[in-house]
Amino acid sequence: MGEFKLVPDESIFFDITPDETSLFFYALGVAVSQSLTIDELNVLANGLVETAQVMFVIASQRTLLNDAINAQQEKKDAEKAKEEKKSTQELKSEIKKLQDQIEYLQKQINIIKR
Repeated sequence: MGEFKLVPDESIFFDITPDETSLFFYALGVAVSQSLTIDELNVLANGLVETAQVMFVIASQRTLLNDAINAQQEKKDAEKAKEEKKSTQELKSEIKKLQDQIEYLQKQINIIKR
């Protein structure tokens, strides 16, 4: 499963300030309310509250999943780094052994040359 987008590519909300957003929803609420009865307003308001709750649940679940994916990736990266470090240490050890063997063989060659 891939990560959910945290930021949209384009959005009207990038072009307006938080104050303008609040004013927009305030004006929308007042405009819609003008032609509705009290009972209709109650139904609509309750429906919008329910819609908002569903949207909050979806957003929090997406955040939870993104955090889990990120944590899993960080764990894999840490394990990979640990394996690479171990592999590097093993290679250094092998190189040291080879250098020691070369040094020993060079001494043997020098003894033979005498």
